[in-house]
Amino acid sequence: MLPTPTKFALVSGTSECSSKLNSFDRALLNAGVGNCNLLQVSSILPPRAIMVEDLHILPGSL
Repeated sequence: MLPTPTKFALVSGTSECSSKLNSFDRALLNAGVGNCNLLQVSSILPPRAIMVEDLHILPGSL
């Protein structure tokens, strides 16, 4: 089980490409999270989680 998050950031990115997969990948890179693992999570934020401008996540970490 993963630890409960204490911080979060909102990001967005856009891209257009010849395939949906390439477009999705480039949009993730454009948002700055292209080198992060994707996990399915609830959209409900845990109590006392704080929003931060720049959330620095090491590539490959969860």
